[in-house]
Amino acid sequence: MQITNSTAPRPTRPVRSGILTLLAILLGTVLAAALVGLVLLSVTGWIQSPDETASAHTSSVSVGSDVTSDEPPQTGPLTEADGLIPAGTDITAGADLPAVTRLNPALRAAVEAATAEATLDGQPLYVTTGWRSARYQGQLYDEALATYGSEEDARQFVATPETSTHVTGTAVDIGPLDAMYWLLEHGPDYGLCQTYANEIWHFELATTPGGTCPEMLPDASHLGG
Repeated sequence: MQITNSTAPRPTRPVRSGILTLLAILLGTVLAAALVGLVLLSVTGWIQSPDETASAHTSSVSVGSDVTSDEPPQTGPLTEADGLIPAGTDITAGADLPAVTRLNPALRAAVEAATAEATLDGQPLYVTTGWRSARYQGQLYDEALATYGSEEDARQFVATPETSTHVTGTAVDIGPLDAMYWLLEHGPDYGLCQTYANEIWHFELATTPGGTCPEMLPDASHLGG
């Protein structure tokens, strides 16, 4: 006698097929939503191109970074950006020109204070040259070399860009002649001293206010200038 199993077989294949179909639908929905999101972001400008990202980063660089917008050009005629003071122009340490705005702040403040006292004494005191770019200093040195004929003689009056205290913003030349003599007498009250014996116009912040100025160097070749 043949014994038969009355229990019906389990429909495994149809169930598995249904699950796979459901997963495919869900995956398709997710991909479609992601695609729509990318399109919306692109249209509204929320996605930045690499160039835009770099531009945004550059604009966020703080003042004082290595890249500065006020550096003078390296070619062409010298300009005020190099520290050039226009011919025939009398300026004080309070002027809004790179020749004085790029001076060491303590030096500039001392010259401004001395200028105020000199003015009260009836003595005008002007800055004839202050900070200079390396290019400006180099041109002055080349002119001195052509005039005096040797580096040894030229450097007694004009320092190289590498040694000049004008390039570092730590020296000023002042005028007129009476102002030079006035500052020789009163400059130490503000820490200002003539530093080279052959340059009565050249002053640096070389002592504390009210202090004693150091002995002058013979000329600029001994340090800078």
